Amino acid sequence: GGSIAWIDPETGLLKVGPQGAGANPGPACYGLGGADPTVSDADLVLGYLNENYFLGGRMRLNKESALQAVREKIAKPLGIDEVEAASGIYRIANSHMSDLIRKATVEKGHDPRNFVLFGFGGAGPVHAGRYAADLGIREIIIPVTASVHGATGLISSDVIYEYGKSDHLLVPANIDRLNANFSTLVGKSNADLQSAGFRDGDVRITRSLDMRYRHQVHELTVPFPTGISEITENDVEEVYRHFDELYEKAYGKGSGYREAGKEILTFRVTAVGVLKKPKIKSAAMSTDASPDVALKGKRDVYFEERKDFVSTNIYDFERLVPGTEFSGPGIIETPVTTIVVNPNDRAMIDEFRNVRIFVGA
Repeated sequence: GGSIAWIDPETGLLKVGPQGAGANPGPACYGLGGADPTVSDADLVLGYLNENYFLGGRMRLNKESALQAVREKIAKPLGIDEVEAASGIYRIANSHMSDLIRKATVEKGHDPRNFVLFGFGGAGPVHAGRYAADLGIREIIIPVTASVHGATGLISSDVIYEYGKSDHLLVPANIDRLNANFSTLVGKSNADLQSAGFRDGDVRITRSLDMRYRHQVHELTVPFPTGISEITENDVEEVYRHFDELYEKAYGKGSGYREAGKEILTFRVTAVGVLKKPKIKSAAMSTDASPDVALKGKRDVYFEERKDFVSTNIYDFERLVPGTEFSGPGIIETPVTTIVVNPNDRAMIDEFRNVRIFVGA
């Protein structure tokens, strides 16, 4: 939300980020002295954010300051109006997110259409519907912990130690040497986790090898099955086969250079100290819940499908019970984030009070 929009002086093109406004002075709409237009300012101009209900109403946003920043820094130099400028900022921010997700999926051999997108943070749920649609993702989950989801994960995540040892071996490698290398790493990992307070029953060990085809530079990390204490010939043969599969998944069918042979470069051990997880409670799903009981009113909101502002239902998250569904356009306001449901999408509150958005449903 704090990413600054600016115009490249050399190309005259609109850019968003990487520089940010921070928390203080923050976006222009914070009214703390910031003069640069940000993504949050664009979101406010487009009607996604409620100037009277930021942080659950504890902070009032200044829409006029947002308009002025967008007008002076973006719209006037480009010869367009404030809404066109804000829409451009919004679309560029969404494109950045789409590109980053492609790097995390397509470039590693995964199809984003096979995944569910988690949209969290304070500003993420305002934008998630757009970049999910761009990626062909059909379902989004906005967790009830949205604005503190990263922090929640941090304090409840397992403790992980990673160890590595370089040892260049040609395949097939000597099994005794493989086990000796791993034994050294596992011994160190167990000692470190025990000193951190973990008992044997709370420790999970995974072994893996960094491998490549000979005379090539692309390496892949190939795991052994978890739970083994000593590697057998069958285990390592399976890893060799798995490397071929992973290579073609990452670089394309027929890309493997099997005739060159394989080589091992690095031995790796990942040691996990398992922590107790928060207990997540579910609620009964209502079969006849109406979103009307949570309706706060209507607001004019800009949607790309209409190229204009649309009178849009605004819902109070606190009054939406599990099982409630509605079709977009609509906006759900929570004390910690704003969830935009675009015109062709459908929203549903699940049994854990997460908001699930079905894209194009």
